[in-house]
Amino acid sequence: MTMLLPAFDLHLPKTIDEVVALIAEHGADNVDLLAGGSDLLCNYKWGLNAKPHVIGLKHVSELQSISGGRIGAGVRLSELAKDASIKENFPVIAEVARKIASVLIQEQATIGGNMMLDTRCHFFNQSYFWRRSLGYCLKADGDLCHVVPKIKRDGEMVANTFECFATNSSDLLPVLITLGASFELVSSEGKRSVLASEFYKHDGIERFVKRPGELLTAIVIPEESKGLRAGYKKLRPRESWDFPVLGVAASLRKKSDGTVEHLSISVGAVDTYPLVFDEVCQGIVDAEMPLDADAIEQIAEHVRDVCMPKLNVPMEPGYRKKMAGVFTRRLLTELAAD
Repeated sequence: MTMLLPAFDLHLPKTIDEVVALIAEHGADNVDLLAGGSDLLCNYKWGLNAKPHVIGLKHVSELQSISGGRIGAGVRLSELAKDASIKENFPVIAEVARKIASVLIQEQATIGGNMMLDTRCHFFNQSYFWRRSLGYCLKADGDLCHVVPKIKRDGEMVANTFECFATNSSDLLPVLITLGASFELVSSEGKRSVLASEFYKHDGIERFVKRPGELLTAIVIPEESKGLRAGYKKLRPRESWDFPVLGVAASLRKKSDGTVEHLSISVGAVDTYPLVFDEVCQGIVDAEMPLDADAIEQIAEHVRDVCMPKLNVPMEPGYRKKMAGVFTRRLLTELAAD
């Protein structure tokens, strides 16, 4: 197998209803949705889980608008970075969009694609020949996880033929979680909304709670998130192109007396799903504490202790774990400064 795209039928609908109808016609298990293609088409060239039908979303204009806090899933990253309303109301989104991959990819990739990004792993994101030499992996064509080949079940160490540890490497996702964003999903059964913080699960293969046949149509940020002080710190081997190997996002609002009214922290690229630290953040809010150096240190140590990166993306797990605490401390210190 060469690095050529496999054969598939390409469908180019113009409305969301047409997309939903095509998914129902061909079956959700036989369909992939193509937005920018910066992730999906790379996987196809590597022979990774290709489907016989691909539905292109480029001509679905309903997916490509920004209205207040509602961002169509087909909005390109370059548009996010430039949009005046986003820069005014949610500047952290524009800032993070400019940090993703490269300028060329930002002109191609979409916010919806960044939300649906496939999980990544050294043993998965390889050519067909490379993977065949190892016997493939649990995420594609194989029946064993090479990252954690042995796992404890019922008190015994057994071969890991059931749990994939590929890493979620979305940049915007932790940020949107801290802003309280939700996802609009549409299928032949109707429309529903799911909080971004509840959409993902600890499974490198299934990844999220999206039902078969559902289409992500928009990301919605609540009105009350306007005015939050928010930021994101990203660790990666190079300052362009590379996926994050750690991403720490936080949002903060303080009362007039300096105590914390709102605090949210999410950490990405260290697990199969973004980690959310609601409990420790709510503890600070409930205690009516200021976000001083002691509180920040307490939170940073907690984040560091909870993060358990695996050796499946660049950079050693112990370093990424340590930097989770360092980045949390730096980011909260910046946000808390008057």
